[in-house]
Amino acid sequence: MINIGEKEITQIRNYPHILGHLVGKDKLTQLHSFMIRYIWDTNDFRSLQAHRGAYKSTAILQIGCVWWLLFNPDDRIAIIRKSYNDASELLKTISNILKMETIQYIFYNVQGKIPRLIIDRDNKLTLEAKKTSTPEGNIDAYGIDTGITGKHYDKIICDDIITIRDRISKAEREKVKLIVQELQTNIIDPRKPISFVGTPWHKDDAWGLCPKPLQYDVYTTKILTAEDIQAKKKLTSPSLFSANYELEHIASEDTMFKDLTFKRWSFTEKTGCYSHLDAKYSGQDTNGLTFMEKKKDGRIQAIGFTSTEHIDKWIDSGFVKSKVCKYKCKMMYNETNADKGYLAENISDQGIRVDTYHERLNKHIKISTFLYRHWSEIDWDPDTDPEYLNQILDYMEGSEPDDCPDSASSLIRKMLYDDDNDLWQL
Repeated sequence: MINIGEKEITQIRNYPHILGHLVGKDKLTQLHSFMIRYIWDTNDFRSLQAHRGAYKSTAILQIGCVWWLLFNPDDRIAIIRKSYNDASELLKTISNILKMETIQYIFYNVQGKIPRLIIDRDNKLTLEAKKTSTPEGNIDAYGIDTGITGKHYDKIICDDIITIRDRISKAEREKVKLIVQELQTNIIDPRKPISFVGTPWHKDDAWGLCPKPLQYDVYTTKILTAEDIQAKKKLTSPSLFSANYELEHIASEDTMFKDLTFKRWSFTEKTGCYSHLDAKYSGQDTNGLTFMEKKKDGRIQAIGFTSTEHIDKWIDSGFVKSKVCKYKCKMMYNETNADKGYLAENISDQGIRVDTYHERLNKHIKISTFLYRHWSEIDWDPDTDPEYLNQILDYMEGSEPDDCPDSASSLIRKMLYDDDNDLWQL
C-alpha cells in the first residue's frame, strides 16, 4: 500500500495524472494533468481538442472525475457522450476505479472514509460522502438524445459528442448543433461551467458553437512516434488526418461526393440484392464490401463494410458470408485482375454465388461516372462502416485508400449497366 501524507495529497491535487498511474493508466503525463485541471478546475465554459489516441477521455473523464470527487464529494456532475451506451460504459469504468483498493485508501486519507457507492447504476454513481440529498447523483451519464431538462449540475462535461457521424451526415451535424445550443442556454445553472472535449471532424460541425478550444495536435503531445504518424497518414485520407490529428480543416471543395442520405435497409423489397467485394492483399489497401438493391420506387438502398485485414482472414472469419445471408444477396461480383480468380474460388467454397469479371475501365473514370451519377439516389444504411463512407466522401483522383468507392461504383455498374456497351470500355 502506498504511503499517503500531506505531501502526497498535495502532489495528487496538483498532478491528477498520478492517480492514473496508480490504477494502471501509465501513459498519462503532466500534460494530461494540465488537461484535467483546465477542464475541471474552473467556473468558465471551456473546450479542449486533442488528436485521436491522445488519451484525453482516459485523463479528463476517467481520472478527472475520480480526482474531482476526491476533493469535491458533494458536486453533481453530468457526463454527456454521443450515445447513452458510450456514457454508460464510461461510468462503469469510473465505478471500477473507485472500487480499487489503492483509490479507496487515498479517499480514506483525504475524506476519512472509503468511497462507498450507495448508488452504482449504468446511469448514476453516488458516493456515501455526498452530504446533500438531490435527485442528481455525483455522476450522471447521458447520451445526446437523453433528456436532461429539469436537472441541476455543478459541472457538465460533453465528451466526444461530435464524432465521425458528424463528418458523414449533415443532418447529424445540425442535430448536435441544436443540442449544444440548448445545453449552453437552457440547461446549465447560472455561474456553473459546461465543457466540451473531443476531436474535430468537419468544418461545419458543432465545434463552431463551443468556446475556442485549447488544442493539442499530434505533433504537440509527442504521444505518437514519427513512425506511428506516418502509419496513420497511410491509412487515413488527407482531410481526415488533418482534422483528427492536426486539428485543422483543409479545403475539400475538390471532393466529388458531398453529404449523403441515411435510411434503414428495408427487408420487404423483393427486387433482389447484389454485392461487390474489393479485396485487400497487402499494403495500405482495404477491403470494401458493398450491398445494394434498387427499390421499386427507383431509390438504391445500400450498406458498406471495410477492413484493413488480409482478405483471406476476413473471409475465413465468416464475416462476409454472414452479411451475404443477412441481406439475402443473390449474386456477388468480384474482379479477377489481382488474383486470377483465387478469391472467387474461396468465396464459392463458402456457398456464395459469385460472378467474376476482368476490369478494363480506369478506376477514376468508373467512380466519377457510375457512383457520381447515382450518388443522390442512394440511401445508406446507418450501420454502414463510417470508414467506408469516409473513403467515398474524401475521394479525389489519386487519393488512397479508394477501395470502398471503387467497390460501390463497380456494383452500380454491374447492377444497372450493360458491360458490353462500348461506352464503358474507356
